[in-house]
Amino acid sequence: MLRISRLAACRGLAASSSGLCGRRSGLTCSRPRCLARGFNNRHTQLANSGRLALVGHNRMFCSQPGADGLEGGSSGRQPDISVVGIPDPITWIRCKVMLLLVDFYFDLDVNSDDFERGVKQALVHVASLMSKGKYFDLIGVVSVEMIRCIEERCQALPQHHRQHLAVSMDDIIFVFPEDVSVVFDTLGRTFCTITMRLWYLTTLDGPDDPEGTRIFRVSPGPDSARSKKVATAVYEFHRELTKGASQDWMVTTVWHWNWKPTG
Repeated sequence: MLRISRLAACRGLAASSSGLCGRRSGLTCSRPRCLARGFNNRHTQLANSGRLALVGHNRMFCSQPGADGLEGGSSGRQPDISVVGIPDPITWIRCKVMLLLVDFYFDLDVNSDDFERGVKQALVHVASLMSKGKYFDLIGVVSVEMIRCIEERCQALPQHHRQHLAVSMDDIIFVFPEDVSVVFDTLGRTFCTITMRLWYLTTLDGPDDPEGTRIFRVSPGPDSARSKKVATAVYEFHRELTKGASQDWMVTTVWHWNWKPTG
């Protein structure tokens, strides 16, 4: 299996005679898993079933009018946020170039506002279901292996902690492309994997996210308001690009900083 351009890891071109496996440690609960597989999940409509739609040749998630208002945590009045640092600019540039190439060669609109909006909707949708313990509703959106991991991580948290996992669209501060890869296997199939890092506001008590505080600083709110802090999430999206394959994107990695116990 030929592995092309794992850019964020700065590995350049690499070849592998076995299946494409492996992720950075710390992002998943289970052992590294092979991502080079087809997905046959059918399209689901958000408006009719409440499940996030992974649809379209040029779009990642549906962006119908009102789709940004996905169910999530109530954000209320947002605090002032100042930028005190920046993510790795080299990674950003490399991933942006790779996204442009993927868009050009495979006619995927992955370097657009629609794609970024879809990434945000995925965070809101998955986080909402995690907060309610509705893991079964993640089927068709999140890979089976990752659903097991999510359930394991969330069930280990106290109930009040789990309820604060929900994220609203307004709470998302920034989306950062962290890793892009395209893979061709020996059967002639093509796969694309895109990893996105997101920063968002949360009211969950507990230690500060060191990565979030390195980049963003949140001003204290009024005494009557519950203070918010910045947290990080990492979502990986996978899709087969082979002609005739499903055009759905599947979430294959979910990681949230506030999965950590509050102590």
